[in-house]
This record gives sequence, C-alpha cells and structure tokens, in this order.
Amino acid sequence: MTFADYASYEISVDPSGMFYDHALVTCRLLASVGQATIAERLVKGWRRVDRAILRRAVEDSPLCQPVSDDADVDDLFVTYFDVLRDVADRLSPRHALRRPAGRLAPWFDADCRVARRHCRRLERK
Repeated sequence: MTFADYASYEISVDPSGMFYDHALVTCRLLASVGQATIAERLVKGWRRVDRAILRRAVEDSPLCQPVSDDADVDDLFVTYFDVLRDVADRLSPRHALRRPAGRLAPWFDADCRVARRHCRRLERK
C-alpha cells in the first residue's frame, strides 16, 4: 500500500503462485530524500569538569569572602553572576555541537511514544 501519488514498480510476491495467508511483498518506490539541515549550538562540556577544581575555584573567588553589612543586594547579585560565569568559562569553555535539526522520524509523535513506553513496560514485567 502506498499513497496515490507514489508509483511503485518491480513488485514481487514471495512465495509466488501459492495461496498462503502470509507472503513477502517487495517493490521499489521513487522517493526523494532531502538534505538534512544541521543546527549548530554552543554548549559546555560539564561532564569533563573536575569537581575538586570547581570547588577550589569557587572557594577562592569573592563569593566565599566575608561581606560587609551595608553591601547592596544588586551589587552582590552582579558579583555572584560574574564570578560564576567566569569560573564556568575558564573550566568549561563553550564548543560547537552540530546536530540534525528537527525530528529524524516525523511520524513518531506523542501517541507513538506513549505506545512504545507502554509496550516496554509490559515487556519488563
């Protein structure tokens, strides 16, 4: 079975000439496959960051220094943001990650995902 606008050719039925309930039907379809678009994102590799080095960098920063009682909350927030961004940029610089844009299987929707999850849960039982 195909859509009306898809022509099929070289159709074969195996085993041929026999009247079975089941048979293998093969054919060729003319289909055009478009070029996949690649999306590039900038990401940080947090898994490669050593936690001890991260802890030491935060402990040596102004975040772990005593703060005066009359410190402005806005200034403290700016310091917090700047220090953490600087530590993140030093320990885990951004790198480009290239992935195909969009879903690989456009027919695989939420209903298919729910059915697959249900099936796998039953298989585990």
